[in-house]
Amino acid sequence: MRKTSSDLGTFTIKEFLENVHLLQIGRKRKIYLIGTAHISEESVKLVERVINKVKPDTIFLELDSDRFQAIENQDRYNNLDLISIIRQGQLFFLIGQFILSSFQKRMSEQTGVEPGSEFKKAIHLAHQLESRIVLSDRKIAVTLKRAWRMTSFWRKVKLFVSIMFSGEEKIGKQEIESMKEMDAISELVENFASELPEIKKVLIDERDTYLAHSLAQEECKIGVAVVGAGHVPGILKKINSNISSREIEDITHIPDPSSIGKWLSWLIPALIFFIFIGGFFQGEYNKLFDAFYVWVFVTGMLSALGTLIALGHPITILAGFLAAPVTTLHPAIGVGMVTAIVQAFLVKPRVMDLKELSNFKVSLRNIYKNRVTKIFLIFLLSSLGASAGTFIALPYVTKILF
Repeated sequence: MRKTSSDLGTFTIKEFLENVHLLQIGRKRKIYLIGTAHISEESVKLVERVINKVKPDTIFLELDSDRFQAIENQDRYNNLDLISIIRQGQLFFLIGQFILSSFQKRMSEQTGVEPGSEFKKAIHLAHQLESRIVLSDRKIAVTLKRAWRMTSFWRKVKLFVSIMFSGEEKIGKQEIESMKEMDAISELVENFASELPEIKKVLIDERDTYLAHSLAQEECKIGVAVVGAGHVPGILKKINSNISSREIEDITHIPDPSSIGKWLSWLIPALIFFIFIGGFFQGEYNKLFDAFYVWVFVTGMLSALGTLIALGHPITILAGFLAAPVTTLHPAIGVGMVTAIVQAFLVKPRVMDLKELSNFKVSLRNIYKNRVTKIFLIFLLSSLGASAGTFIALPYVTKILF
């Protein structure tokens, strides 16, 4: 048992049951912190057992409003406007949410327990007991955007490759249950930190802080908190550390793109523009036409090739060819946005495609099969093709004009 003091009063932390800690905050507040494995049948039973035993007035969930609605509203995808999501630049983050959930889906197929079943059970019991539900996690969009902005390019590539080509490793029920043990969790977290430290900081450490702040600040007499076991050590460490509102503001702020990235995004188009202007003032219009032809052909063809590899619609491939020479000169408009919108308009995602994303299993076959993830692949490969075309064509254009 640990006993400490903070601005909120005296904290007492003791083990109530296996994987359940009782947090006594002052004299009037008790919170039972349950560490779960999100695909464990035993975790579902544990949540039900604790809630029925202590009859909480408040139930804290490691969910944000979007993930809560995903559980409550199974038909939420019927009205999803994918074209608007692409225009707003949110396609990556939509797909990112489903990539994260796909790992749990892989393991859930082996255990027979749907990911997040312990949250569903807690929500059901909250309605039965008329307990207040507190969504204690940070917005998933904020988490993904912070992870993206704070991770280097090569670590992003490493993560993407590991997702795309990860094997179908079998995992048994006993191993799932061992994920709730503190030593096993600590080992997993440390391994994650050594491989992808920025992502570990955003996905685990910052959310530990956010969750701990929510538990400490929300008023209740008897509360039950249902969180992933990986967050329990961090919450126990931070809940009595007087987390300031400034610290919460810092970890909910989305960092601006790096200044180097901003400069480069405008520098390359400006450089190309001035090369063509220089060629124009030299008065050798035949060379200018040849340079223009090379630029259009190389950037357009490589963007079209990327779209073809993604098995885009023929008109989408043509759109990639026509748009790339223009969009590569304007950093605010990407060819991927153009090809994704055209593909979404021509080959509209079906309701079944949208519903499949809830339980999406990442593999090349499934990415090509699902119309939503195929749009994302078209977005990605057409953009990569246009970028490659820019760096390949630039020296040739310079050589022709000068």
